[in-house]
Amino acid sequence: MTPGRWYRISGEAPDLDLPPTPRGTRTLLATDPAGDRALNPSRGFKEHLRRLLGRRPHSPWQGKSGFPAITEAWNGAVFASRFGASGSMIVFGGGHDDYFGSSVHAFDIATRQWSRISNGYVSGGANEYGEGAVYPDAAYPDGSPLPPHTYAYVQYDPVGNDYLLFKGQTELGPDVKATPIPRMFNLDSLAWRRGPKHPSAVLGSGGCTAWDATRRILWGHSGDSGNGFTGFCPDGDNGDGTFGSWTALHPKKIRTADHNAMAFDPVRDIVAVIAGASDTLYAIDARAPQRDIARLSSSGDRPRISEYAALEYAPNGKRFVYYSANDGPHIYSIAAPAGAEWPDLTAGAWHWESCLDDRNDLDPVAHAHAVSSCAVNRSHTFGRFRVAAYGTVDVAILVRHTDTPVYAMRLN
Repeated sequence: MTPGRWYRISGEAPDLDLPPTPRGTRTLLATDPAGDRALNPSRGFKEHLRRLLGRRPHSPWQGKSGFPAITEAWNGAVFASRFGASGSMIVFGGGHDDYFGSSVHAFDIATRQWSRISNGYVSGGANEYGEGAVYPDAAYPDGSPLPPHTYAYVQYDPVGNDYLLFKGQTELGPDVKATPIPRMFNLDSLAWRRGPKHPSAVLGSGGCTAWDATRRILWGHSGDSGNGFTGFCPDGDNGDGTFGSWTALHPKKIRTADHNAMAFDPVRDIVAVIAGASDTLYAIDARAPQRDIARLSSSGDRPRISEYAALEYAPNGKRFVYYSANDGPHIYSIAAPAGAEWPDLTAGAWHWESCLDDRNDLDPVAHAHAVSSCAVNRSHTFGRFRVAAYGTVDVAILVRHTDTPVYAMRLN
């Protein structure tokens, strides 16, 4: 891979002289549990006819939008470095009235294949999904969580090998009901476990998180409808069926807090936040989370910060990485000012620079939009953009839609 250029790494015609991905594993859509006859047998004449005509099967858990909502309905993903020989992108979600399925899916970087690694709750009747189906513990009878719009509320813990979900839902449907119950999906056992309910946090739609590996805390900022900034540590068995513990709840740090993203820099011990509504780069002091958020100044080739974007940390480059689908193929690195203390980092200018090579000839956003047959939310990125480290090399990995290739760019 030439640094700064995008490549298709999966599908029928990948780049880099890679062979086509095997049929049945080429896209995320191929792993839809609704298409598995053992999980979703034909129910009634109309459904039988629908399948004979080659149309996508209906399922009791499909909601209004069906399986494509796992990417298009305000959902992110994580990169799990310990799942597969070279790590995997893990996708879960749905939410609101769009999709009620709780299956978990993985794109294995080494094999370049999609698979469904957990079926989710597929044995319920239509009345057990969506509006009117209330689950106080935010979990279906099989233990899998009701899928929220995940936004940037999901992260990965490489030590525990856990997919971390910051909040839950007790009911899906038009009037979705959120609850501050976190969930952890272990990628060794492929089983879910739950954290305790926060006594006072309101974690409504649109929030964001960052995994602080130094403290083993999942920092989370609620969206507009929530009430604060807090953290969750997944460690420890509470003896009551729950695991982990919450930190103190602090007031919201950003007034317009929907559709932002955060990332943690372990070298400088700082959490960076991008706020699309105000076009602002902020910082949170991880050592003093009660401190007011700090607005950061920027220099260099900075784009307008967008909603629905992604913010990652590149460990080899020791800098943050920003990506928005609104900027097409461009990825930006954000280098810290000199110094390592809070006064240095908040007083100096953070330098932005495009990572795109002048000879790049692939725009993954335009390409995916052109080949997808789904109704897509073109501007949505969230955590479906992640940075993976392989030795001394940082690689950006991008999942766009359920029926399009996975894309990658070497950053250094």
